[in-house]
Amino acid sequence: MRNKLRCAVIGVGNMGKNHVRTYLELEEIQLVAVADTNTALAQENVRGSRVTAYSDYTEMISEVKPNAVSICVPTALHYQIAKYCLEKKIHVLLEKPIAETMKEGKGLLSIAKSHKCVFLIGHIERFNPSIIKVKELIDKGDLGNITAIIARRVGGFPPQIKDANIAIDLAIHDIDIVNYLLDDLPVTISVNKQKNHIEQREDSVEFFLKYKKASAYIQANWITPVKIRKLNITGTEGYLEMDYITQQIEFQKSNYKKFRETNGDFSDYVLRFSEPDRITISVAKREPLREEILYFLGMVERRQPIDSRFAIEALKTALHS
Repeated sequence: MRNKLRCAVIGVGNMGKNHVRTYLELEEIQLVAVADTNTALAQENVRGSRVTAYSDYTEMISEVKPNAVSICVPTALHYQIAKYCLEKKIHVLLEKPIAETMKEGKGLLSIAKSHKCVFLIGHIERFNPSIIKVKELIDKGDLGNITAIIARRVGGFPPQIKDANIAIDLAIHDIDIVNYLLDDLPVTISVNKQKNHIEQREDSVEFFLKYKKASAYIQANWITPVKIRKLNITGTEGYLEMDYITQQIEFQKSNYKKFRETNGDFSDYVLRFSEPDRITISVAKREPLREEILYFLGMVERRQPIDSRFAIEALKTALHS
């Protein structure tokens, strides 16, 4: 019988506690330790289990020697902690963004490659079952050629976010997803960042991204009093709305016929629309974080490298000013 992967979590705050819960639910691995500078919080997250809690991640790594770690700490600490783990030849799942700067992000990719470590950046929406289904519909051509995407990710201010601005914390999700769905990178970027209720950091942002064959508008803020997580996609053959929260997809397939319109000496083909076919697409509801962790662990088991350059591209756009 093969030995179970020994896993650990560094940082057990708002996101880290969910990593801890998920690892504890997986029978195929062994969660051996967690680390957080808040010792009481670390102990609380593993109470009732055989998992050891540490206040110092370096001490934890030295003593328990995990095969893989999830790093869920403030963005300013990403480079320092991920670098330490990778140089110890530990496989890393690092919560997004990859780092504070492009230089740091590229540095981490280089270190992971040189030490032959699996290194996944936690852009969790890529593992949302609804996004996976939308990508399938686009790749099959059900929407025709995509012309425009609108993404909205708005809501109240999360007090646990201590250092990141709205672009790095929220908008980066949709930047990455639009790149993923279009399988392309923006050629031009326009951005409007504002400080409304927070003096030190931007709390609202709008991006307008121009791709070779499509455009995207991304809105993110911490000032809208209602939580909205939606994606609207227009294609030459239909229109789609997706809700990240309910994981529901509404697809309206175009019904039209082409006719010739004559006006004096000029004529052109015009599309005459009838009512579209309305289709509600349900997907098997699965927790994106669990799917992400299972993917990461599978790649670790197979020693298969992950191309995480997509995280650098998302960061590049999010940092644009």
